[in-house]
Amino acid sequence: MSVLCSFEEAIHLPAALVGTEASALVKTRGFVFTSLGEEQFYLSNNLPEQLRDLFKPLNPRRLDEDLLEVLCKAAQKKVLEAILLEDFVSMAYTAFKNVGLEGQFHLRRPLDKHLESASNRREMLLALKRLWAHDWGFEQVLERLDGVGSVGLDARAIYVLNAK
Repeated sequence: MSVLCSFEEAIHLPAALVGTEASALVKTRGFVFTSLGEEQFYLSNNLPEQLRDLFKPLNPRRLDEDLLEVLCKAAQKKVLEAILLEDFVSMAYTAFKNVGLEGQFHLRRPLDKHLESASNRREMLLALKRLWAHDWGFEQVLERLDGVGSVGLDARAIYVLNAK
C-alpha cells in the first residue's frame, strides 16, 4: 500500500486509507495522501511516544484547561518540527508534478471544512504538516477528550485539490 494515490486509484482502496469522499472526487484534479502517510510520518519521528509522554500530566477526569492549552501548543510544535522522510517528499513531488496542479490549491481532511492553502510543492508539504498539527489544537484535543476520553487519534487521509 502506498502513502499516496490518485483519486482514480483511491476508489479501489478501503475508506480507512483514502477517506469516504475519494470516489466522489475521481474527476477532480488532485490526489490523496493516504492515512499510511500520516502513520509513517508519526512513527518515523517517534511522535506517538513523544506525544504520549507530553500528555502524561493531563488527567481527563479533572481537566486543567490551562495545562491542556500549553500541552496542545507543545504537541503542535513537535508535529510541525518533525521531519518528512526523503522518500515521502520524493513521492509527493512526483504526484504533484503528475497531477499538474497550478496556482492556488487546497489540502483538507475528508468531510472536514478546515483547509490549508498552497501554491507550489514546497508549500504543499508545509500545508500537510499544518493539517497534521491542526489535530493537536486545543479544540480538537478537547473534542477527543470529551468524545472518547483520550487525546489519541487515528491517522486519516488528506486530499490535495485544485482550488477551482
